[in-house]
Amino acid sequence: MWALRKRFWNRIAMAKFSRNKPAVIPIPGDDKRKLKPVSLASQFSGIPIPNILVADHVPADEAERLKHAFYEFQVAMYGVLSPMEDGLPPIDADPQKAIDEAYSSAHRDLFPVPVLPDEYKNRADLGHLAVAGPYACFVEKAPEGGYQWDFRKLERYEHHEGLRSLGVRVRFRVDEPARRLEAAQIECELGACKPGDANWEMAEKIALCAATTHVSLVRHFNWVHLASGAPLAMATRNSLPANHPVRRLLWPHIFGTQYSNELVTKGQMVKGGDFETIFSFTHQGMCKLFEETYNEYDITTLDPTLDAQRRGIKHAGFETPALANRQALFDVMHAHALAYLHLYYSSDQQLRADASFQSWIDELQRMIPGGVQKLLGSPITIESAARLIAAFIYLASVEHEILGTGLWNYQVWTHIQPARVYKNGQREPLDVYQRLVNANFNLNVSRAQLLQDFSYLAIDEQGAAAFRTFLSELRGLQAKLEQEPFAHWKIYPEILEANINA
Repeated sequence: MWALRKRFWNRIAMAKFSRNKPAVIPIPGDDKRKLKPVSLASQFSGIPIPNILVADHVPADEAERLKHAFYEFQVAMYGVLSPMEDGLPPIDADPQKAIDEAYSSAHRDLFPVPVLPDEYKNRADLGHLAVAGPYACFVEKAPEGGYQWDFRKLERYEHHEGLRSLGVRVRFRVDEPARRLEAAQIECELGACKPGDANWEMAEKIALCAATTHVSLVRHFNWVHLASGAPLAMATRNSLPANHPVRRLLWPHIFGTQYSNELVTKGQMVKGGDFETIFSFTHQGMCKLFEETYNEYDITTLDPTLDAQRRGIKHAGFETPALANRQALFDVMHAHALAYLHLYYSSDQQLRADASFQSWIDELQRMIPGGVQKLLGSPITIESAARLIAAFIYLASVEHEILGTGLWNYQVWTHIQPARVYKNGQREPLDVYQRLVNANFNLNVSRAQLLQDFSYLAIDEQGAAAFRTFLSELRGLQAKLEQEPFAHWKIYPEILEANINA
C-alpha cells in the first residue's frame, strides 16, 4: 500500500501548494460580531487542551469555503488512507538519495529542492548553531556559569515506543580568543557526554532533535500561532474600530489569522495529524506539551534586545550574528511604528486617553499568556507602545519566518538532526520522512509579502506616506544585507511574509 499512500498524499501536498494564492489584504470594515476567546478543546474535537484560547468563530471576511472543504477532506482521509504505514524500511543512508526519493520532480517544479547548509556539510557544529542558526533562540546563560541549551523538561512528555527521550541539556563554554561558543558537554539519557566520547555523536543528534522539535511544536505553532498571533488578531478586531490608525497599522499583519489557525490546527494537532506522526511525542504527550508550554510564553522573545538581556547573551564575549540580523530587522519595524504613532498622538497623555487603544491593551493583557507588560512598561508611552507594535510586526513576519519556512534547508537533513532518535539506531521510516518533507514543503506556500505597498490601508495621506517610508527602509536593509556573505539562516526582508496566514 505504500506506493498508493505516497502518491495520494504527495498529490494532496502539491495541490495545497499550487492552489494557495497570496492573500489580498482588504481595507478593514467594522466587525458585526466580536471574537470570543474559548478553549481549544471546545472548538476542536479530539484535541483535549483546556487552557489554550482560540476564537469562537472565523470572521466573515477571512473565511474561504473551498480551502475549508479541502482541509476537511484532508483530515477525513487520515482515517481512510493514512499517510502512515507500519513496518516500512528506513530512508536511505545517503541523505541526498533520501531527499531524491521523497522530493519528486513534481515537487521541484513548484519549489526548489532543499540545500544542505554549509554548517551541516560535515558534522553539526553546535557552538555555531547556537548563535547563527534557526536554533539561536535557545542559548542562555547557565546557572552554574557558561551557557546552555536546556530541553530537560521535554522528558516529561510521553513519546513513541522505541525512541530516545528528548530531555537533554547542552553546556557551552566560551572560546575567548575566537569569540565563539563550543559545546563542552551534553547531558541526556546516555549520560554526561563530552567531545570525543563514544556516545558524543548520538548525544548531538538527541540535542538537535530536541531543538528542532521544540521549534516546530512550541516556538512556532504554540507560541507564534496560538499564544500570541491569535490573541493579537482577536484584540485588534474587538477593540479597535475599522478606521483606528493602530488597527490600520497592524491590519496587514493580522488579517487571516483566525482562519489560518483553524485550518492548520486540524491538520497538525488532531490524532493522526502531522505533529504526532512526524515528531517524537504521542498524541497524549503532544497535547500535554502544548498545554504546559502555552503558559510559559514570554512576549520578550519578540524584542531582540530584551530577549538577549533575558537570556544573558548581550555582550557576553562571543559573536551573536543571528541576534544582529534579527535586531536590524526589528529596528526598522520599531522606527516605522514610532514614526506612525507620532502622526496621530502628540503626547503620551493623548495616547493614554484613547479609550479604544486602552481597551486593546487590556484585552491583550488578559489573553496573551504572561501579558504584554514586560514590553509595554508602565505608564504607557508612545515609545513603549511603538516597541510593542514593532514586536507584533516582528512576530508576524520575522519570528514566523525563522521558526517556519526558515527550517526548509535544515529540518529535512535528518542524518544531522533527526526528526526522531531511535534507540536501535535506525533512521526514520519512509512514511515519517515523507510526511516531514511534505509538511516543510507546504510551509513554503506563497503568501502576501512584506515588501509591498500597504499605503492603501492608511486612513489619510500622512499614514500612507509612513507605509511607503517603511517599504523604502526595508528595501534599504535588503540592499545592505546583500552586501554581506549569504547564509541560509539569515533573514532577508525580501523573503518575509506580511503575516502568518496559511
